[in-house]
Amino acid sequence: MRRGAAAYRLNVALDLAVVVVVAVLSIALNIVSAVFIGVAIAIALFVFRMSRSIIRRSYRWGAIHSRTARTAAERVFLDRAGDAILVVELQGALFFGTSEKMLNDIDAALRRETSCVILDLRRLTEIDSTGASALLELKTRLSQQKKELLLAVADGTTAMERLENFGMLSSIGDAGILPDVDRAVERAENELLRTQPRLHREQIPLAEAGVFAHFNAADLATVEQYLRRVSYRPGDVIFREGDPGNELLVVTKGSASAYLELPNTNIRLATFAPGTMFGELALLDAGARSATVVADEDLVCYALPTSDFTAMAAKFPTVVIQLLAAIGRELSGRLRTANRTIHQLET
Repeated sequence: MRRGAAAYRLNVALDLAVVVVVAVLSIALNIVSAVFIGVAIAIALFVFRMSRSIIRRSYRWGAIHSRTARTAAERVFLDRAGDAILVVELQGALFFGTSEKMLNDIDAALRRETSCVILDLRRLTEIDSTGASALLELKTRLSQQKKELLLAVADGTTAMERLENFGMLSSIGDAGILPDVDRAVERAENELLRTQPRLHREQIPLAEAGVFAHFNAADLATVEQYLRRVSYRPGDVIFREGDPGNELLVVTKGSASAYLELPNTNIRLATFAPGTMFGELALLDAGARSATVVADEDLVCYALPTSDFTAMAAKFPTVVIQLLAAIGRELSGRLRTANRTIHQLET
């Protein structure tokens, strides 16, 4: 299902049409008759709008992924199982006239295998007590089916204020409320991966990192000579946008996120989980850092400085060629994911 700019333009056009009709009738007939006719038209439009779903669009994981970098094995699993994540974007007012239809539409979507439903509330303009009750009813239904409900709603929005007013935050739980769809999808992905202990571990051996997946023991031992183990605490800045690019980092424990720093806010570009790498452009172009990277939790990485990379290239050129090929595969996977996301946003 999809509604967006076209639906908004239709609503504006209908409102303008009512104004024009009332103005014309007030001239052709009289003001009293024009007002009565205008009220009748407005009531008809209200009934028409209430008969429509407030679901702007819904889609599965295959249409758009989180910005979290995953290992190749994790991507393969999510490609197979990720469509169990359902995202539903709501738009307009959630109240007695729209809540029941919303629940029915979501029930219809749940006929497919679903592990998590993410409701994007950022475009809601109003929530009344009936709408809040509908959200609680949906949570109860999903809990009975052993499915998870996540709400994507930013602080300061109308939806967040209404959730607070109706006591929904305590009922849903802080863990079930995320600031945006990306983080909600990330959370749902992590829950799916937790069903696969082989894939989802807090710490992994260096040999199982994606960039070294095709290295034999001898080649990996060669690279390890040039790596240094580094650790960070939650909130530590690993490097800032504009800093010199001087090392590649491979994550083996914890996670770190890359942000684009703007005057009044920061935009999360990506999150790097165990087995992934970041800062790889330092080895390719030696340019300045393009984003700021911050540790989300206790973080352990293995760093390869550009100076050591150069030394390794002189002494072990075949190993370096293999490393560059692995970096190329990783960048290719990220580019494909980004292309899918851009395509989804533009359609």
